[in-house]
Amino acid sequence: MFKPEFKYSSTGMPIISNADIDNLGERMVVDFDSSALFAPHPIDIERFVEKYLKMHIEFMFLSHCGVYLGTTVFQTTDYLPVYIPEEKRAEFAHVDANTIVIDGSLDSENQEHRFRFTLGHEGGHGVLHPSFFLSTIGSSERDDTGIYVRCRSDYKATQNSVTGYRFLTESERAEQQANRFSAAVLMPKSAVKILLAGLPYNKSSKWVSNAIEMISDTFNVSKEAAFYRLKGLKMIEDHIRMPL
Repeated sequence: MFKPEFKYSSTGMPIISNADIDNLGERMVVDFDSSALFAPHPIDIERFVEKYLKMHIEFMFLSHCGVYLGTTVFQTTDYLPVYIPEEKRAEFAHVDANTIVIDGSLDSENQEHRFRFTLGHEGGHGVLHPSFFLSTIGSSERDDTGIYVRCRSDYKATQNSVTGYRFLTESERAEQQANRFSAAVLMPKSAVKILLAGLPYNKSSKWVSNAIEMISDTFNVSKEAAFYRLKGLKMIEDHIRMPL
């Protein structure tokens, strides 16, 4: 496995740009599957996480309502909150360090795209954020602070009420970086560009729809993920909206 080296802030947050995350994801994908860039195809994300990143995968219900899609456990705990739907009650579960827990609601065929992106996202936390989260242990009354990170399905960046501009707290930045890592692994930058090389951009809505369809089908990702990957790689303008 390629071992990246990061510069860190005083809180343990990696100082890394979106372009750097794209390059990191691509470097890891090539190391894992050397044909991925030149013959674009779906990355085996489960094998990538388990065999390449050396992380365990478990399924548990993380809430009663699906608000948490995944959790990355950095340090062994006996106190991960989970939900037992058959008994309609919550309890604490034992989970070993270096484990990704995926919400049980994603363990079905019709949730494949969401499962794949969530798994890539949690893998991103495992690569990028152990130093940040582990540095927060003991920083609050919660004994489990920093031992794991629970990722919400409704994550959104905050908007500054004075300036109107969006800004990121460090925890939100970790979520954004993990999202970017997942996109970079599932839809490697060079593979996307090779895939679309025969579809010259003409700024039409038809081009955007066709590009989204090609990326979604080729990499086995949702159309929404494909659309935001096009934006993230600046292959379409920021003002363009997701086609209906």
